[in-house]
Amino acid sequence: MGNMPDESTLEPTRESCIEQVSHPGPFECCAPYVPFYWEIYLGGMADRDDGTVLGFDVSPSDRKKFPELKGRHTVKLIQDDDGFIYEA
Repeated sequence: MGNMPDESTLEPTRESCIEQVSHPGPFECCAPYVPFYWEIYLGGMADRDDGTVLGFDVSPSDRKKFPELKGRHTVKLIQDDDGFIYEA
């Protein structure tokens, strides 16, 4: 069997997140951390999901990757009927 990548290599980079929010699509005009947390949700790792709002606890490593999260404890996301993702 081949080597499996460790979990940290599967996380989106800050640069890839900035790229996603810079172009038309579900994350356009969002903060760069929004696609990062969306990927966490798609991996089944949201900290909270009430069926409408997704909640994520902001970790020290998240703040290191996204300095704009300084002072934040949580991020909440919603998806509208057109598939666009927004911070709640």
